[in-house]
Amino acid sequence: MEESYIIAIDFGTTYSGYAFSLTSREENVNPQVKLWGEEVGLETPKTPTCILFDENQQFVSFGYKARQTYLKTAGRDSRAKFFFDCFKMSLYDKKITTDLTIKAANGKEMKALKVFTEALRFLKDDALKTIEQNTEGRSFTASDFTWVLTVPAIWDLSAKQFMREAATQAGIMTDGTENNLVFALEPEAASVYCKKLPSEGFVAENQGENKLDQSPGTRYIIVDCGEP
Repeated sequence: MEESYIIAIDFGTTYSGYAFSLTSREENVNPQVKLWGEEVGLETPKTPTCILFDENQQFVSFGYKARQTYLKTAGRDSRAKFFFDCFKMSLYDKKITTDLTIKAANGKEMKALKVFTEALRFLKDDALKTIEQNTEGRSFTASDFTWVLTVPAIWDLSAKQFMREAATQAGIMTDGTENNLVFALEPEAASVYCKKLPSEGFVAENQGENKLDQSPGTRYIIVDCGEP
């Protein structure tokens, strides 16, 4: 029985997270979502898209932990660190090259490729660690999975290629596993999810048997209201 291992990363402008599924190809996908925020007394399906580097541009932390560490660091130490928040859209409407730089909170610049690479590396490593903890310590590598990465529909090909390079440097792909990375446009991913919702009331908590994809002729609209 062939197995289907999937890790899907939603790399968001404001919040990011991931889900994973370990099933046979004959079974329905049963995604498990990582919950974040224990260190700040929360339990959320996503963590803030922020990343912290030290004064030598070495990765320190990501998400809630990065924000908490940065806010607790005062004075000169704070100004010396590189803290990036909501940095994803820095790729929009720009000429994208591997030398592109983006500004940290202290006004200093770092190469965008390194910032994105380390963010993806963290999410990759955390996903593999979480899966091992949920499979009685069974060991996995990135090459065991098909990786799905969400990208905005408004991004051009250069931005998508940039993300592919970041994913490669992060170790999500290696030589021979280039086809293991799939880009999913955010509105298309939302639409696919909606099709699995109950047609009656269109509410996930409604556990009716008839799903939207079993109700021909039903019309719906996907609206991205943005994140605060």
